[in-house]
Amino acid sequence: MLSAVRRATPMRPDPVIVIPIVAGIGNALLAMPMVKRLKEAQPGAKIIILARTNAMAEPFRRMLREVHETIVIGGGPIRLLGALRLIRRARADIFLVPFPSNRWQYALLALLSGAKHKVLHGYPVGYWRAWGFVGTRFPAVRGLHDVEQNLRLLQAIGMDSGLPEAPRFELNECDRESADQLLRAVPGSFIAIHAGSAGTILARAKRWPVSKYAQLIEIIVHEFDHHICLLEGPDEVGVAESITKLVEKRAPAAAAKLNLIRLNGPLGGAAGVFSRAALYVGSDSGLAHLAAAVGTRAVTLFAPADPDRACPYGNRDLVVKSSNDCSPCFMYPWQTPYPKMKCREPFCIDGIEVERVMEKVRSVLPVPSPSGRGLG
Repeated sequence: MLSAVRRATPMRPDPVIVIPIVAGIGNALLAMPMVKRLKEAQPGAKIIILARTNAMAEPFRRMLREVHETIVIGGGPIRLLGALRLIRRARADIFLVPFPSNRWQYALLALLSGAKHKVLHGYPVGYWRAWGFVGTRFPAVRGLHDVEQNLRLLQAIGMDSGLPEAPRFELNECDRESADQLLRAVPGSFIAIHAGSAGTILARAKRWPVSKYAQLIEIIVHEFDHHICLLEGPDEVGVAESITKLVEKRAPAAAAKLNLIRLNGPLGGAAGVFSRAALYVGSDSGLAHLAAAVGTRAVTLFAPADPDRACPYGNRDLVVKSSNDCSPCFMYPWQTPYPKMKCREPFCIDGIEVERVMEKVRSVLPVPSPSGRGLG
């Protein structure tokens, strides 16, 4: 049975609220509206973010009015315990865990935090395995986007969720300078394409084939005047290069308008690049959410994950989803208390047609000139 709210957590005027962000860049960005709403409703709150990596911490470092402190805990139990000691010294009133949180590790973090009140979502499975008996449990609702799911969690501490809004990543001058450097070889308007995804259980099942990305690039260059910026992060080294080589072999004219950009620096540099892009096209990843968070429309390809829950907020109309009846098949957090999917090779992401993606691209970009140019 789905866990119910055990009690409404009392809120004093100046509570210390700790929020762990450990699941990825996308999850970090989707928690931002909750943090903003929390500070609006409780101006005296001291909000502390506990982030696993610098990249996950970066969105909250931009929230100068809302976030009191952002602590990067890094990997490994020793660093985690060190960070939790700092949190215990802060005497947290509330440990608030964003969606999804149906794993025992989240409950353990909550217990070790020393917070007076631990607030998490409740799920239909995993009561014992995910320690669903820990803390105040507010029922998660299937079918809601993560942004809205996070906002609803505030009701467990006696707050109005407010109206949902899109995450917003604020750019600074350093971000713009980094983007200048990354884009120095790009002469005009461009479309950002990201073909990778992080190294998780979902990684391969979320990646569209290299050959289809190459075909997509050829068609875009043929129909539009834009250059292509093919982005490659540290988690997908070699993917963009493989696409580039294939385009060079098949369509040299298209390759002349293709720029490979390796993203090895801070998240702000990538955000600066996305802010200048005419469009994002690519995998369901944290970078897709980052593009949307700087105001760039995002065409995303979905297969195992549920786009209703996890697409870039405000861009559901640009999702291209696998047409297989079994999609989405990622079972966490509703069917299992740990990451698991049903999909096996051949993955259904491979079946998404290039033309379906092009339909979304055409729906956003201005109608191309009738003259058109051949690929040569």
